[in-house]
Amino acid sequence: MNRFWKWTKRIVTGLLILLLISGALTYAAGGVAKSNLLRANPAPGQLVDVGGFKMHIPCTGEGSPTVILISGLDDFSIVWSRVQPEIARTTHVCSYDRAGLGWSEFAPGPRTSRGMVKELHGLLVNAGVEGPYVIAGHSFGGALAELYIHTYPDEILGLVLVDSAPTNLFNRVPVWSRAIEQKLGFYRTLAPLSSFGLLAFAPNKIPNRGFPDDALAQYRAISVATDYYQAGIAENELFASNLAEVGSANIAFGDLPLIVLSRGRWDAMPGLTEEENAQARQAWSDMQAELLKLSRISKQIIAEASEHSIQLDQSDLVIEAILELVHTSR
Repeated sequence: MNRFWKWTKRIVTGLLILLLISGALTYAAGGVAKSNLLRANPAPGQLVDVGGFKMHIPCTGEGSPTVILISGLDDFSIVWSRVQPEIARTTHVCSYDRAGLGWSEFAPGPRTSRGMVKELHGLLVNAGVEGPYVIAGHSFGGALAELYIHTYPDEILGLVLVDSAPTNLFNRVPVWSRAIEQKLGFYRTLAPLSSFGLLAFAPNKIPNRGFPDDALAQYRAISVATDYYQAGIAENELFASNLAEVGSANIAFGDLPLIVLSRGRWDAMPGLTEEENAQARQAWSDMQAELLKLSRISKQIIAEASEHSIQLDQSDLVIEAILELVHTSR
């Protein structure tokens, strides 16, 4: 019996050692895979210190006003890859990555709307990106654009809201929180796999949302070779409170030119029934029309062939709307 237990102990110990060695080798290989992906896809813009950490801001084109592109929830500058090059033919244009996303470093503290707006302002100042600005914001980026203009009104000449997230979204559509929780569960599963390097072995498994080839490679590299999902968790956890924070500012723009671009197709939300999706779609449509009240000079355009990411589905509409405000401001 003693001999049996001795052999059992040796076998179990040997298996544990093999598992540890295998895990260490996999982790090391994953680290190499991540490094190779990031080396092949370096930051296209400059990294600028904004007070203890660096944010990424790619700017192209020349002229005034400068167009600032603000990405949606857990998105980054690459989502403007079909828009920015065309705007750059006419004027100066910058996209950027919020802290922890894209090529930007993580920032200390919670990810609040006011903090994100302050970071953007510091980024523009420290990067030497002079105003005045025309801002385009997609989804949550639209809400951040509203708060930025409310905070720094003298810098802005016009606003394009691209299927912008309404600040009263969770009040009007309470089931939205269920979809966010499902998304968070998915991200919490992927985050440790990404940290361990496993996702970096198969970047092509990240689906193409409509990117050009070069942008797709960058999007996939960031998705699997950085702590992207951890940053996404941080933004999604505070999404409802951040929208409420913007809403509490009671924002109104007076005569600031405003164009509201709204989706014409509904991409069904996970975790919601067919009936709940239909109700959410109607509420979203109603709230998009209500965004027109932000300014006395406003109009709405429906992107009939687009789901939520109009800048990828029908980029021409976003380009035209931005350039309209650029030419108006001149």
